Amino acid sequence: MLAVNTTDNPMFVISLDIDSMGQAKTRIPDLEKSAQLHNTLLQGLFPDIRVARLNIPGGVLDESQQALVEQTMKRVNVDGVQFRLVGASGSAKDGKFYAVEAKYERVIAERFLNWPQAAITYFGVLVSPCKVRIEASDVRVIVVKDHEFGTNDCRGWISRSLLRGLQERSRASGRDLPGERLYQFRLAFDSTQAKGACKVMEDDVAEVLGADIILPESSVKPEYKGPSRLLDLFRSENRRLEVRTYRGPIVLGIRDVSENREFESSYTLIEHASWDTLKTEILPHALTQARKLKAAAEDGDYEGLLALLGTSHSQQRLETDENANSEFTSREATIVEAVLKVDPTGYLVKHPYINQQLNKLLARWTFKLCTGGGFRMPAFALADDGILALHNGQIVAASDWMPLDCAITSVPSECGLIVRYPIRMFEDLLPYRRLSGTGIVERLQGLIESQQGVSMDVSDLLNIVEHQILLKGTLTLHSKTAAKNGGDFDFDLVCVVDGENHPKFAEDRFRYQEQDPVQKEKLKKQKSPWWNLVQVASKAKGNEIGSITDLQTSCMAAGQPELAYELVRELQNALDSLKHGTQVDRERIAEIRKRIKTAPWLKHKRLDQVSRMPVSIEVESTDKVGYLYNAVRKEVEDFFRTTLPISDFHGVISAATFTQEMYDECREINRLYAAEVSRIMTRKSDVEKHFQETEAEFEAQRGNADRKGRDAARRKRNAAQLTLTSEKDRTNDELKALMMLVRKWADEKKENRRGWCQALHTVVCGGRSKGALLWNTFPQEAIDMISEETGSQPVRVAAPDLVDGEVEFDHEGRVFLVEHNGKHGQREVRRTLLLQIAENGDVFRDGRHVSRVHPFPRKNGSGEIRNGHVVFEGIPQRPTVNHNRPT
Repeated sequence: MLAVNTTDNPMFVISLDIDSMGQAKTRIPDLEKSAQLHNTLLQGLFPDIRVARLNIPGGVLDESQQALVEQTMKRVNVDGVQFRLVGASGSAKDGKFYAVEAKYERVIAERFLNWPQAAITYFGVLVSPCKVRIEASDVRVIVVKDHEFGTNDCRGWISRSLLRGLQERSRASGRDLPGERLYQFRLAFDSTQAKGACKVMEDDVAEVLGADIILPESSVKPEYKGPSRLLDLFRSENRRLEVRTYRGPIVLGIRDVSENREFESSYTLIEHASWDTLKTEILPHALTQARKLKAAAEDGDYEGLLALLGTSHSQQRLETDENANSEFTSREATIVEAVLKVDPTGYLVKHPYINQQLNKLLARWTFKLCTGGGFRMPAFALADDGILALHNGQIVAASDWMPLDCAITSVPSECGLIVRYPIRMFEDLLPYRRLSGTGIVERLQGLIESQQGVSMDVSDLLNIVEHQILLKGTLTLHSKTAAKNGGDFDFDLVCVVDGENHPKFAEDRFRYQEQDPVQKEKLKKQKSPWWNLVQVASKAKGNEIGSITDLQTSCMAAGQPELAYELVRELQNALDSLKHGTQVDRERIAEIRKRIKTAPWLKHKRLDQVSRMPVSIEVESTDKVGYLYNAVRKEVEDFFRTTLPISDFHGVISAATFTQEMYDECREINRLYAAEVSRIMTRKSDVEKHFQETEAEFEAQRGNADRKGRDAARRKRNAAQLTLTSEKDRTNDELKALMMLVRKWADEKKENRRGWCQALHTVVCGGRSKGALLWNTFPQEAIDMISEETGSQPVRVAAPDLVDGEVEFDHEGRVFLVEHNGKHGQREVRRTLLLQIAENGDVFRDGRHVSRVHPFPRKNGSGEIRNGHVVFEGIPQRPTVNHNRPT
């Protein structure tokens, strides 16, 4: 078995906002482990590295502003430490990039061959949080051409021993890494990195090949230029394989594991259904779901209600891009579910916070029901058909052996449609016929005998099929079939329109005469010098995928499918722009946008109350989704319209005791939390107001004969829209970080936690807020006391996984983030100034006054964060420091 190192270390990420004038200001840190690059390759490679996440403006900047922003992005100073831009993750389009301490810039640049485009595209490999990560000192890696040894596009192999090491590490962390799955991996070896998915090869194969990991060339990002050697394993003078090899230390992480999932239907799927399919298969189901919800709400069946709306029991479900609502998290849904389960009276539905969250859930569900039909589809990790085994001392391998029109799937129907988001066109719904177990064995047996001269017993072949093909949570396709809708085997997720449940939908696609396919264009990338990294990063900003998809939808609604099809190429260019350097034809998009009016129901996509969604909308006769909306929306009522003052809930939590000091501290926390939320929401409101003004101006100019005036109004509106999108992301990030901060404060309270919950509840009920603070600090204690009050069964509430670390205070009221790093026997201590509290209680961050708290005596002290809890030493009064900015 391979020896692995399973050390774990904290990695704090400084989050900086760079404004349009190039000024960098720190954000409140998000203390969840996943947000702090926990379990990443970067953490394993450079345990003592310091990282900053740079957030740049999402709107269009003028030349001088762009220059100022780029200047700050290239090198930014934080508390005397210089950080250098090194790359981005998939969030580059949203204006999010990474910088590291200057001394690490060169070694990271070399990992990407000093190639800016590669760093912007693939740095995410190093900062992707993994479920489990190991570091091993002596691992054999070989890199082969795609399809050799049963590999495929971005899909390789790891040995059984290496998987055991990952499973042991996972169990030690209190998690489970199941077997017989497809695994999404991240790997750092030598001076490069790789990503993709992997299957498990048995150890006897690994020993014969001299490899613990086999990678296809497509997995290595950007490429591996290590030593090569010839493998002669095929008993043939004409079949010798050249591979690139490496032996030494690695960092390996598993990011995801195939499992049974679900997708929810969406308007980009429904718009491709025929009118007959819409009226006979989709509409009846949607109406049934609406009536089920109404019955559950009227009967007080909250378990049935929550099952329909989709809460913690179904949080494995995946969101499609057009339906994702980042303002509502699974944590909030879990709290709502817990509250309703312990409240048999139904009274807490009227609690301001619970009511607000239920309304968000209902609005989100209603829009998807009215525009997507409300049905769920089984979802899978896309897998290839590769096998690799040792039989009678000979290597047996195969790749792309299955028929092009078939799929291997656990869905029992004999045929169906495979969907991969985003859907570009009707042809992207891939029709398939199910390949049976007998068909799998017969084809593989014939292939192995004809190509490799090996005869295998059915039992031996079945063993291979079971462990390498029939993996749980996967759907298997030929690589050429997967490529038809842009899929590869880098753990792409797909779903299935079941041919039994939707026979007409499937039949329409099987009969459809396909047009010329549109596939990814893997163009040769431009290679710039490293000093142009900032300029390359700036070009990566901007996400046009959603806007093009919605324009396609509007074309379909307007009865102009030929224009929607024309936009397929532009959508693919937008999808490929970051990786392959393709360019979107913005002029042509603008021309189409002028001709097509936005589908009217699209503007209601992100509303947070059903009452704000019109019962009927005037739509074109060609608008299938609009027809569905009008038929279904009238069946959904505003079930949660009644809200009571928070003071009416004072007595529901009343069984604990607290002191005056506890009450005073909770009052300070409540005031600080409310002030920060108010600041964030005021800023968001200002941006929304500006967008509405530019939208109104643009609409007024649409019919204007003055082309320059129209173009100017459109550019102004588009810039405001980009800014609004960026602001929504920023608001969500900051609110989440604030929630984690107050949760950290609450976790500090080791004794009499019920008393702290009672004290905070008393404070909250005496104010005019919705009471969110209580549910983000002491949710379990609140649920327990409510269940005792109502006589119901207690329910467990999942807690966020917070980082470990330390905070430190000095006599001048300064609060530091403290990191300890041990290297070569030397212990290094780093301090990052987070904020300062003056003697009069004023709170400063980045030299700016941001708040005021009750003054308190100051002295040196420290607090340590251990296992998600804060322990303070030598601090006479704690509320004013910990709540604004702990670690």
